[in-house]
Amino acid sequence: MYISQLRLLNFRIYREAEVDLLPGVNLVLGANGGGKTSLLEAIATLALTRSPRSASIADFATWEHSEMGVSATLSAGSGKVNLEFRASRQTEAGRWARRLRREGQPAGSRQMLGTLGVVLFWPEDLLLIKGGPEPRRRMLDVVLSQLSPAYAESAVRYRRAVDHRNAVLRAIREGAARSADLVPWSEALATHGTEIMAARRGYLQQAGEVAAEAAAGMGERGDVQLVYRPGLGGLRDQPEGDYARLLHAAMAPRLAEEIARAQSLVGPHRDDFEVALGGQPARQFASQGQQRSLVLALKVAEVRRHVLDRGEAPVLLLDDVLSELDHVHRTGLIGLLSSGLHVEQTLITATEEQGITAAVAVAQVLDVTQGQARVRP
Repeated sequence: MYISQLRLLNFRIYREAEVDLLPGVNLVLGANGGGKTSLLEAIATLALTRSPRSASIADFATWEHSEMGVSATLSAGSGKVNLEFRASRQTEAGRWARRLRREGQPAGSRQMLGTLGVVLFWPEDLLLIKGGPEPRRRMLDVVLSQLSPAYAESAVRYRRAVDHRNAVLRAIREGAARSADLVPWSEALATHGTEIMAARRGYLQQAGEVAAEAAAGMGERGDVQLVYRPGLGGLRDQPEGDYARLLHAAMAPRLAEEIARAQSLVGPHRDDFEVALGGQPARQFASQGQQRSLVLALKVAEVRRHVLDRGEAPVLLLDDVLSELDHVHRTGLIGLLSSGLHVEQTLITATEEQGITAAVAVAQVLDVTQGQARVRP
């Protein structure tokens, strides 16, 4: 499946734009600030039903307009599929109301997720290696929610359980509830948390092998490992991964602290994983170039998992991915793009061609300037 046409309305720098895309590599060229990254963000927002870069619609909607949207026509062997993300500003409250449609019919987020699979990389993804745990948890949620409706459902139910449990903890602290009132929400946290943690652990085990192979293909030396760190509040994980029992065991000694802080301190919202290179934590010992290639290796693992679980490759979105790679890593990555990943469509942004067109077959070049994208003749 690939995107044959993308339409934007009041999305960041774009007022109205219609972009025809081709299968293969679409090279998006332009100066910084011209709209290259926004084009990729729009595709990801449609696929994921929310922007991977912004917390609210107001952050990427053009401020002087009250309507915004992204829509696309997807082409596949079975025909065409139309997806739409629309939002309107509610003037009284200053909030944005979102509407999703698939084939012209209203759809929920979980119905939309997975229709258009995407794997994206932009410079902020270096935080997957050198940042705190939040970007790594978000990456796992983005990948697994696209691949599994059950995971997406568990994630929603888990967040609700944590929110309710935190509210009860606050009420206990204020003397308006009892510890017994926590029981149903602790059970819900453990039930849905178990599903999330088991899925994350399984994914990281498989992704670690693929990432190690991809890193080696890009010229990286040293074994790559992805080590899952479940949010068990310091309680040591056990090989069998009986997370329901472990979560309950981890919650018990933290109860007084949880009440004092009115926060649930145990569960997958506290998960993390470590990327190791040659047995050493990459965030401390890997160079900037090595960290970049390791992030790309994680993205290769995402692509492979899409193919395995969905039976088709995702659209690959690479923003300014080649600018800081040396010749060895750049050549290795282009080799993966041209033959190893078998993706049907890739969008690569760059400020200049940087030898890309000489190294990989480019289906078309798009020149982007101030919110306008034109196919180069």
